[in-house]
Amino acid sequence: MQNEIGIAGWLFSAEILREKTLTQLELPGIFASLGVKTVELCSAFFESQDTRYLNDLRGRLEDNGLSVQNIAVDMGNIAGADPATRRTDIEGLKQWFYTASAIGSAAIRINTGNADDDGALERVIEGYRELVTVGEQAGVRLLMENHGGISAHPADMRRIFDGVASEHFGGCPDTANFAPEHWEDGMLTLAPHAFSAHVKVHSYGEDGTQTRVNQRTGEEVSYSLRAGLEILRDAGYEGPICIEGAVPATEGGLQSTGFATTREYVERMMASV
Repeated sequence: MQNEIGIAGWLFSAEILREKTLTQLELPGIFASLGVKTVELCSAFFESQDTRYLNDLRGRLEDNGLSVQNIAVDMGNIAGADPATRRTDIEGLKQWFYTASAIGSAAIRINTGNADDDGALERVIEGYRELVTVGEQAGVRLLMENHGGISAHPADMRRIFDGVASEHFGGCPDTANFAPEHWEDGMLTLAPHAFSAHVKVHSYGEDGTQTRVNQRTGEEVSYSLRAGLEILRDAGYEGPICIEGAVPATEGGLQSTGFATTREYVERMMASV
């Protein structure tokens, strides 16, 4: 497996959102210094969507020779049951296609959101159908990630892909996000649709096993990075493998200090499949 290694911008979320020691406009220089060419940005990092800010950001990306594969958009709930709120969410989400076009991003990821009534899944399908038409107009793909809520369930994701049925609608599998009981089925569901992919590394075990603590339950959960990469390979995925979680995370410093070692580990896992 010889896919390009990229960076998912969420790797720097602590510095940008919590510690306020970094801004998105500084990221292109950091990305380039780490030797990557393909990156993902995050909606939460954007200080503005006005033309001056977007022109500045695009210029910095271009100056550093970077290609943006995706913007991870973390807003809205297209599954929501309240029609007025859901309409506001959808209209706000549409603007991200044009933001992506302005900075040269090939795709945006919009979450399924969550609701527990019988009509939730159909609302998600209808929402994605409406959004993907805007993506087609803007020349930007729409992606679905296994990011909780309705997207935690592989059977629902299959119904969504079947219901949207657009070549402009794809997947962004994250090797770490499925619950253990859904992991294999979920990865097998998403991999054939993948346009981008995330990996999170918690340790450097030679067998590829990654173990973390579920923040909600306190329980340890594990997955196999090697198996995830094998599933992506077998599905014919040729896009970037974007590192979204790296170890060790430096106390009081940039996550980039762990990136080089994490990259070497991911490349070693890729070479082994």
